[in-house]
Amino acid sequence: MPYKMEKQQKKLIMGIQIRTSNQTCLSDMPQVWEKFMQEKIFEKIPHKVNSTLFAVYTDYEDDYTKPYSYIVGCEVTTLDSIPEGLVGTIVPPSLYAVYTTVGAFPQGLANTWQTVWKSPLKRAYTSDFEVYSPDFNPQTKPEVKVYIAL
Repeated sequence: MPYKMEKQQKKLIMGIQIRTSNQTCLSDMPQVWEKFMQEKIFEKIPHKVNSTLFAVYTDYEDDYTKPYSYIVGCEVTTLDSIPEGLVGTIVPPSLYAVYTTVGAFPQGLANTWQTVWKSPLKRAYTSDFEVYSPDFNPQTKPEVKVYIAL
């Protein structure tokens, strides 16, 4: 699966978080998204840059085989005032390998991550993230951008 290299500036992300691993993520991650949607977390996030959604993988214990934090939220202009129940994280500036998912969601996303795990990329394990455009739709526009920190 091809990827492109891209430098990204620091991002401030606010949202909801869980601690998970690749052993439990298939059940954990949908629950976080469900909570995000049902509890209208998007509306509770102040200082949003836009309506793009992010899923951030951060606080890795080691590599992709160990636990990490998973945050679903939005890019914001400040982390000075974080509402109760939400978290903020800083995605550091870095060079990223950027993959674009292909095919139906969520299988296209799962296939992309399988490619990343098998790739020879020298990953930084700082913060990786997925970008869901405002017009993302699992049925009609399932494309997700996956950014892997190098």
